[in-house]
Amino acid sequence: MSLVRVALRICAVEALKGRTLVDGNVLDSQIGALDIAANGSLHTPQEKPFISVYTDDAKVTDGLELRSLTKSGKVDIFFEAGIATSHVVTDAATDESVIYEGVPATDANFEFHLDLTMRQITDTLADPDNEWSAIFNSLVLGFGQSQRSRASGDTNGVRLAAHQLKLTVDAIADPVRGIALKANSPLARFFAKCETELVSRSPDMGRKIALMRAQISGDADELQAAMRRYGMIYSEADAMLMTPAFEVTR
Repeated sequence: MSLVRVALRICAVEALKGRTLVDGNVLDSQIGALDIAANGSLHTPQEKPFISVYTDDAKVTDGLELRSLTKSGKVDIFFEAGIATSHVVTDAATDESVIYEGVPATDANFEFHLDLTMRQITDTLADPDNEWSAIFNSLVLGFGQSQRSRASGDTNGVRLAAHQLKLTVDAIADPVRGIALKANSPLARFFAKCETELVSRSPDMGRKIALMRAQISGDADELQAAMRRYGMIYSEADAMLMTPAFEVTR
């Protein structure tokens, strides 16, 4: 129940790059991009506005079939967008501090930036012409809940504002080890997309995809596949007449 979580994060990050006000500064699982100190103050090490995507809690609430652990259940996916006064730039024409050209770095415009970024996130995830978004949605059976929250603070004269979108999704199950993926299955499409677009740019991504493929590789027969899918032991398979009968020699 973890390969699908990895795929969801990577698809979301790649789908959002270049599609929002933060441009390419979309981060995978960099939770420290927005940090809350022990005294409650906010700070960020990021040098420009950002979106951080990460997965958190997951729970299977509709029951497990026997001892099946392939279900992903309800997975919480977080999208955190942040902007700070340290991210502002100087307009060359007016010498004014701006978020971007023509937009002064005021508290109201920080909120505008974050609200618009959040709208861009949801529009991107629903874009049928964005292949990364399409694969993301194929990994999700449905959205169960959506929550929005905000935070802001001032630390040593640096103002920081952030918005968070939490989506609780009903994710598809992980594939069973040893069963070949169908060519047009969500994970097969995900692997192909990564190998086509990401592996050449990132050797690290190539190693990750290879490890994911290795985890589900093998050649399981029908009995092994069923037993792995439901966590069966041989006595249970025998009782259900799933195991082959022994030949009796005379």
